[in-house]
Amino acid sequence: MDNTIVTSQQITDELARQLNQTNESQVKEEEVLEGTVVDESFIPPSSPPSHSSSTSRSAEEELRSRVESGEWDNLDDLEAFRLRTPEGQLMSRTEALDFRVRQLERRLPMLLNQHLHDAYVQVLKKIHALRKTKAALFYFFYKDAGQRDLGSG
Repeated sequence: MDNTIVTSQQITDELARQLNQTNESQVKEEEVLEGTVVDESFIPPSSPPSHSSSTSRSAEEELRSRVESGEWDNLDDLEAFRLRTPEGQLMSRTEALDFRVRQLERRLPMLLNQHLHDAYVQVLKKIHALRKTKAALFYFFYKDAGQRDLGSG
């Protein structure tokens, strides 16, 4: 059996997209229709404290904006994201995944009310795949004895 080892340094937008694409292709309609739980307890995190530097503040604001927009697969190009520790990058990416899932969950009632069953099922599949992607990212990061990656320095 061929094993591919992924380290925390290799968790990129592209890897996250590939994981999600694989998860989306594996989701079956029966799985998502059997009982999807919508998390009503999601509370957006508070904004991080302001920094004195306007450049770092605007970089942080851009990162926060993308995370809160659910752009889980569009973070690698941001300076504030690259400056984070590998674990901090993982947390930002998974937080963005949480925001995207919540955005999709909020639209589910609209699809049912408009009798758009096929679209409803597709959104459920997307939610299911995003949750699996988040779990896979945590697995890749923490699989080695659950220890934090503090870098090689």
